[in-house]
Amino acid sequence: MKRIPTILFLALTIVLAPFGPAVRGQQQSAHTPATTKAEVERRLSKKEERVKVKLRNGSQVKGRITQTSENGFTLADEKTGSRTDLAYADVLDVEGRGMSKTKKIAIGVGIGVVAFAGLLAYGFTHIWD
Repeated sequence: MKRIPTILFLALTIVLAPFGPAVRGQQQSAHTPATTKAEVERRLSKKEERVKVKLRNGSQVKGRITQTSENGFTLADEKTGSRTDLAYADVLDVEGRGMSKTKKIAIGVGIGVVAFAGLLAYGFTHIWD
């Protein structure tokens, strides 16, 4: 009786496994130099200069956005102080460093839910004592 759900799960996994790479391949093509420029300017205006930049050649650069231009932006390394000029066309993705506010709020809510569930479980197990 317990074999049927396991067999169904394995069959579904085998059938859907080839679709994974195709879906991941479509997600990367949506990033253009115009969206990169808009993201850099938005971060600079909001004082969120600390970024991690993924380049099209596969490397990553971390630092602060110091200035922007029509064709690119300048990233300053915090440790060495060296400046790197990057073209918008060379950038694959611009991400903020650290966790986003949404992730922090989700973690806090999760901890609160677990604590409440623990107190509730403790109350139910000791209600007849």
